Amino acid sequence: MACTFGIINYSKLKNKTPENNSQNLGSVDGKKTDKETTIIIEKLSTLNDIDSLNSELKLSDSVLKILKKYAPTVSYAVDNSEDQEKVLIRQGGYYDEKERINVGANDIIGAYKVKDGKLESTNEDLQLLGTKYSGDDKLKWNVMNINNTEHDKEIARSIASNYIDILSKSPEFDPIFLLYYFSDKKANIVPGKGMRVYVPFLQANVVDIYNSGLKDTLSLEQVHKKMSSIKNFEYKEIDDSFKGNEKKYTEGLKSGVLLYFKKDKIYVGSIEGHAPYSILEPSKSDKWKIEGDKITIPIVPFGGGSEQKGTIVLRLNNKKYEGGQSRTKYYVESLDLKRINDKYFF
Repeated sequence: MACTFGIINYSKLKNKTPENNSQNLGSVDGKKTDKETTIIIEKLSTLNDIDSLNSELKLSDSVLKILKKYAPTVSYAVDNSEDQEKVLIRQGGYYDEKERINVGANDIIGAYKVKDGKLESTNEDLQLLGTKYSGDDKLKWNVMNINNTEHDKEIARSIASNYIDILSKSPEFDPIFLLYYFSDKKANIVPGKGMRVYVPFLQANVVDIYNSGLKDTLSLEQVHKKMSSIKNFEYKEIDDSFKGNEKKYTEGLKSGVLLYFKKDKIYVGSIEGHAPYSILEPSKSDKWKIEGDKITIPIVPFGGGSEQKGTIVLRLNNKKYEGGQSRTKYYVESLDLKRINDKYFF
């Protein structure tokens, strides 16, 4: 989208003599900010594609590659706690389907000062800035409306593989399958033989997983209702934090329990065994059909065989919802498998 803010005559703003200091101020998130910063923020809020964003921010090649490949959310905030206002940009991270871990959640990808009506990098160490602002609840982060437009067959295959398995066994996506398929294996706690306690399951990540696996756009409240209605499990809510109390709440924990910790918004599920073996998978990519933002993928038997058993349709994920953190590049629009007598035919 072409931005019209570029034609603002900044020189007139700069040279105009104000009657009082308040005329030099604007407002961002209810806080007084320099008028130059306000104009820049208004401009950022109109951008809706990665190339336009990059023309303003001059992002590194590595960051640009991540934004185009994984399409994470991008947010901005203004820090005016120091002498000079700073515009911060961060990405929401992405879910690595192969490793089954979240990567780069809330990484700072740019820090800028406003000079002559433009953003200029502060050249600070972004990793150190990430540490500085981690957990900072004083800043108001605003999600930018950056559209996800470019297909990536590698990412599409990974997402399709996971959700073919899950949705063929549970079309409504029962939470137990989330525990099996999406737990961070590197963070498992093993309190007893045959039992695995999956941690952490940030509520924000769960919101993203459901909005990837289902066509409907689910709110945080709808996702929490799904989790709290888990079948054949004992569900408990705890008025405490899980972080720092791991041993207290997992020692002696029996199997078949899902806990939700209200203070740090984490689910912890104790479960035995492993996910059911895959019996279906996406076909070779030369059989896929791409139409606009949609990919239709034939489903075939796992490990070989070309007989088509159904299709899965993915769409580029431009859903708008609150409470998530690491948006996926695609969501599942539909899964269609052959049936006989109301059972899936494999």
